[in-house]
Amino acid sequence: MGMTGMGGAVLRTGWEQLARPGVSEARTTGEVVGEGVRRARDELVRVELGAHPVGLLQEGELEAGLDGLSEVALSLGRARLRLACDVAVRGLYLGTGFGLGDWLALRCPDLGASEVRDLARVAFAVKDPAYEPLVDAAVRGVFSIARAAAFHRALVRIRGAVGVEEFARAVALLVAAGAQPVFDERDIARIVAALLRACLPEKKHDERAKAKHALRDVHESNLADGTVKRIIMTFGDDADYEAVRAVLLSPLAAPASRETQEATGVVDTRTPGNRRYDALMTVLRRGVAGSAGQPTTPKATLIVTMDLQTLRRETAAAHAEGSPGAGQTVEGTTVCAATVRQLACEADVIPLVLGGPSEVVDQGRRRRLVTPGQRLRLAARDTGCTIPGCGVPATWCDAHHVIPWAQGGRSDLSNYALLCPRHHTWVHEHGHTARVTPLGVVWLLRP
Repeated sequence: MGMTGMGGAVLRTGWEQLARPGVSEARTTGEVVGEGVRRARDELVRVELGAHPVGLLQEGELEAGLDGLSEVALSLGRARLRLACDVAVRGLYLGTGFGLGDWLALRCPDLGASEVRDLARVAFAVKDPAYEPLVDAAVRGVFSIARAAAFHRALVRIRGAVGVEEFARAVALLVAAGAQPVFDERDIARIVAALLRACLPEKKHDERAKAKHALRDVHESNLADGTVKRIIMTFGDDADYEAVRAVLLSPLAAPASRETQEATGVVDTRTPGNRRYDALMTVLRRGVAGSAGQPTTPKATLIVTMDLQTLRRETAAAHAEGSPGAGQTVEGTTVCAATVRQLACEADVIPLVLGGPSEVVDQGRRRRLVTPGQRLRLAARDTGCTIPGCGVPATWCDAHHVIPWAQGGRSDLSNYALLCPRHHTWVHEHGHTARVTPLGVVWLLRP
């Protein structure tokens, strides 16, 4: 039997039979429900077994099968909510020592923790007549249990701040909004936020804002053996969250344009997550580098110990040899020579260079960083990243030494070219050079 036929059979048996006239006349409701559950379960087992040889199914059968199973899942969800509401009304869980949520979790192992919490919240709300329109809409499938739970959380917050009639209007407003198919979750969140702003006194907003602000947190949670680094950030303010989100959705996180890819011969294979990471790091580096979008101070101070020959090795040769050589920070972290050469463009790297038998021959030159006046002139000359087709503006670009500072390059306008962080890394990796003219920068890109 095809999957489509089974999916249709599932819908025709079990739950749909409960609505047939006369079925409940000869048997009790419990018998009807019990038999319906058993028959639906049997049919679903047949669907599961029949789905294994999927290569034998037609495309239309696959589509119809998935559609049918979605309908079954929605029906099962509504039926589960009905039963959970009855459990809450009867207090069936009270004699077990469990709360309603824990009691349901034991009997709904297929649900995640958040789904169980939402189910318990909506089911418990049935005990309060004020929430009857909300629970009824969820039971009828007007909107999801998760949306009903979100509405309930908001309504609980305003319950004591408004009168009975105002509260009833608020319930009706949310139920009507939730029933609109054109509203997605972001629309619903905005509606809920507007309701809270309108109903809660300023003191309540301030208290919640302070409590939320106290939750702000940044901590490390490294993966595996610590070689994969991860930082987790919890926002304590919506404005902070939106500011970071704006960066992640900005042009900085957009894929490289077709013109840039054709000019450089490099296909932008970054995933969306890679691009968001690059965008965030660009903004963070600018913030460390200076204020008002004009980097004038060192991005970081890094003392690196390495031999003179490694530091002066030409980037192209180093790339061809696999970037040999490395330095060591005062904390003991290994930094490859290629990274040091790139950081030397703007970061405050103090190379503790060793010549011969560990002889200190140089401790760096701090006055190589681009000055505020140079930044303004570079912005006027280059307008942004100088790689053809790249649209990153000047305020988000690095001032790159065309002739590397470690190789004697001067910190003059004639030796600077603006590069976005991604292309800055790319230029260093491939050892590309450029010709700087009074009118701009011409990159000599090797294939």
